[in-house]
Amino acid sequence: MQVNDSKRQPKQMNGFRAFFQAMSIKFKYLDPWIFCSIVGLMIFGTAMVFTSSTSMATGSATSFFVKQSIFAILSVVILLFLFAIGIPWQKRSYRRTVKFSMIGLVIILAYTRFFGPVTSGARGWLYFFGFGFQPVEYFKIVMILWLAMKFSDVLKYKAEPGRQLTPMLLNWHITLLPVIGMLLDLTMPDVGGFGILLAIAGVMFLAAGVPAVWLCLVVVLIITGLLIMPILIPYLQHLNFMPYQLQRFEAFVNPWSAGDSGHQLINSYYAISNGGLFGRGLGNSIQKLGFLPEPNTDFIMAVVGEELGAVSIILVLIVIGIIVWRIVMYGTRTRNMEFRLILYGAAMFIMVQVLINLGGVTGLLPITGVTFPWISYGGSSLLAWGIMMGIVLNIIGRLRLEADRER
Repeated sequence: MQVNDSKRQPKQMNGFRAFFQAMSIKFKYLDPWIFCSIVGLMIFGTAMVFTSSTSMATGSATSFFVKQSIFAILSVVILLFLFAIGIPWQKRSYRRTVKFSMIGLVIILAYTRFFGPVTSGARGWLYFFGFGFQPVEYFKIVMILWLAMKFSDVLKYKAEPGRQLTPMLLNWHITLLPVIGMLLDLTMPDVGGFGILLAIAGVMFLAAGVPAVWLCLVVVLIITGLLIMPILIPYLQHLNFMPYQLQRFEAFVNPWSAGDSGHQLINSYYAISNGGLFGRGLGNSIQKLGFLPEPNTDFIMAVVGEELGAVSIILVLIVIGIIVWRIVMYGTRTRNMEFRLILYGAAMFIMVQVLINLGGVTGLLPITGVTFPWISYGGSSLLAWGIMMGIVLNIIGRLRLEADRER
């Protein structure tokens, strides 16, 4: 028996050693720029959640900080797990997972739209055992995977005689579920989430080969809608159509005469102007003390500007720019169309969410309740970003490994 045990121990040790060697080789291909930028943003965001939430916390002043820290750690764990595992991109198991995830999330969105609790004038959250999450955050990720998978299938056959690419890409088998999900999100109503979904889908359609004129037409319609919104607001208010969201559009047009929604934007102006170039100092924000409605989520960048100045906002945008640049760089280098579309979709996801959040804070866009990636408070958002970036880094790791083998 002793001999057998002694034989087992070296085998077990060899097994552990082989596992850690494999992991060390795998992590060699983890993009350090993206990973370190994400971790840095989450550390900075956790600190800003702490300083922006002190006036909101009930009970312990550190409650928001502790929750954000836990979810930040979980987000990194999910990211590293998805990076390290071998995702079976070309196998049926992966395709079935994406398919059933898409169907399941559309069903969850429908349930949320019609039966979910109303929060701040809209339905968009579900709660389980005290934990709230937004299904649309995960729908964005699955929509990227769905469109990339379907478009890559279509593009394999585009060279066949008699086949027109655009009708194939716009086939209802591809677009039906994304369109249903987007419309459900819009009618919750979640204008910000709908805008992000529309931008992601637009850039993926464009990258897949749909003529730019189609997308330009959509952009023209959206801009036209924004331009005529000031004319439509009085009539829509008379019909009691989306009153909470209309107040936000009215505040966008003229914040000085838009009631509570206008005061949100005005206090955001005050916060940014008070901060100046270098800020009032960490923890010294005045506007977070009951003046800004959501100082730790929607308006956290206004608090960043007031406490740490415009320089800090610029530095955050530089870090975000590094992440987007690295993702797009790998997307342009790969010949795998599915990987390229996922990377482009993820880059657009980050970029549009940042632009909508900062646009709302500065008054360049209507306030839509969109959070700032990795910095705003929110466990659901952090977990979703962990999933998205874990998938992105998994793809980039494969591309780095392939490039290393070709040398």
